Amino acid sequence: MHGYSHARFRRARGLLVALALSAAVLTTGTPGARAAEPGEPSDVTVQLPTHTYSRMLVDEARQRVYVTTGGLSATVHAILVYDFDGNLLRTVTTEAMTAAGAMTLSADGSILYVAVADYVLVFDPDTFAYIGGGWVKSDFRDGLCSGDLGITGGRLWVTRMGSQEYPKDCSTEVQTLWSGAPTGGTFTDSGSLVSAKFATSPGLPGKLVQAYATYGTPKLVVGVYDATTAYTRQLALRTYTAATDPAAPPKDVAVSPDGSVVAVAAGTGGTRTLSTTGLTDAAPGYGSLPAGTSSTAVAFSPDGSLVARGGAVDGTAADLLVQRAQPVEGDTPREYAFTDGSAGGDQVADRGLAFSPDGARLFAMTTNAAKNSYWLHIITNPGARYHSAFDGPPAVEPGTPFAGQAVRISGTLRRNGPASAEPARVTAVRHDADGDHALPAATVGPDGAFALDDTPSTTGRSTYTVSFAGDAAHDPAPDSTVEVEVAKAPTELTLEGPEGATTAGVVVHGTLSTAGTPLPEGTLVAVQRWSKKGVADLPAALVGPDGGFTVTDAPPAAGSILYTVSYAGDALHDSSADWVTVPVTG
Repeated sequence: MHGYSHARFRRARGLLVALALSAAVLTTGTPGARAAEPGEPSDVTVQLPTHTYSRMLVDEARQRVYVTTGGLSATVHAILVYDFDGNLLRTVTTEAMTAAGAMTLSADGSILYVAVADYVLVFDPDTFAYIGGGWVKSDFRDGLCSGDLGITGGRLWVTRMGSQEYPKDCSTEVQTLWSGAPTGGTFTDSGSLVSAKFATSPGLPGKLVQAYATYGTPKLVVGVYDATTAYTRQLALRTYTAATDPAAPPKDVAVSPDGSVVAVAAGTGGTRTLSTTGLTDAAPGYGSLPAGTSSTAVAFSPDGSLVARGGAVDGTAADLLVQRAQPVEGDTPREYAFTDGSAGGDQVADRGLAFSPDGARLFAMTTNAAKNSYWLHIITNPGARYHSAFDGPPAVEPGTPFAGQAVRISGTLRRNGPASAEPARVTAVRHDADGDHALPAATVGPDGAFALDDTPSTTGRSTYTVSFAGDAAHDPAPDSTVEVEVAKAPTELTLEGPEGATTAGVVVHGTLSTAGTPLPEGTLVAVQRWSKKGVADLPAALVGPDGGFTVTDAPPAAGSILYTVSYAGDALHDSSADWVTVPVTG
């Protein structure tokens, strides 16, 4: 070695190693635009050939959906007959079809009753010929606002508008309840109520449930009535009077198949769920609709498994919620958001929901803000959610991290069906020798990409498990995992010696640094002196919080003195060393 020479030796470690990733694509196409897999919901949408809609009835035996088009501005007064695939099979029109509204089938399905302005028409649903050559006559006055129709207590019940004046808004019109024999004849007026809606249920035989509004400032009223005689008899009544109670006429009412629960679509008052016994609030209920939603429709599946709640709300919030009819703690509704007011509708129409008897299909009528276009949605598996899965194991960069190094765990989440209103979020857990460590959740981008950040704190094998818990539209994804080996963090030891010194004293300054986990307090470095007198171990130097340390020495003789300083490493850090020569004079 020559005088004043200065050299170093260090151990180095490569820090960036790419992890080879085999991506398994679920299906072709972009996320949210793929065909439904078995068990997923699917939606067939058809636009009505009219600009008005009144009511809908499902005929499971014939695999048909009947849609009436009566309305204040109707130019076509008809029954539209669709199959369960959305094909329009026929359009039924007659001279007596004015303001066709509510429909019902007889218990054996052999008679189709259709309420129109002045009569209840009676059809053979196979041929749509009049049964008996005519219709069920009544004392109805001409009414363009469609009401309800049902059979209970051995009587046919129907509501029609209670005035002959041309109405401005059917939602606030007085409706008169009539009853008569299903075979026709004179009908009896059982009273008039504002915006009255009624529903029946096999689980509530001989009774009907009415929802209506008070006169003047509208407040919601719900009543249960005995319907076994010509005049109803009140059994229970719930009148909402508080300032926070619903203050809009009801839009729809439905009773669960077992007769225990009544649900009322109360417009801006949301959906009210009551026990038919005493009309107390049913617990636990079905949760709130999205903020700003006006509740427009409600329906129970006849098999008792599901309840659907429809509404009108701006933006991408859900317009339709489907969930178990007897929810348990933590039951999350399946959400459907309708956002296109020009193709498919952007809200559920008033009284626009009906299930097939087995709950396997939900028929939803949607409309636009102007309510001059209507679309029939035939949703298969309405209570199910779309599938989701990760595109193979996540990637970790760098592929071989060291303890204390920031890493990024990235991947792609594929979700079938339409995107949810809220962005999806994924979570991850790192499992290592010290246990489990949860990572901060990450938002999934529109293309399904996500990235989570972590800093492993110990060496050895670490396993990252990435999870998607599902959301209102999607099932949870199977967890995705990747293993990485976390190495010790590299260290760098550097020395700076004086250009010259005497035997009276030598001072060498040094720095020990790491890119990983900070060095522990009390870290020491070993020091040796090499001279013509031999090799001597000097006292270890203490490394300060900033990584600096100082070596002081009084060499035994003049000459070129070599000082070596080494760090042995620890459980989280690699070793490193450096040396410097100092010319020493006497």
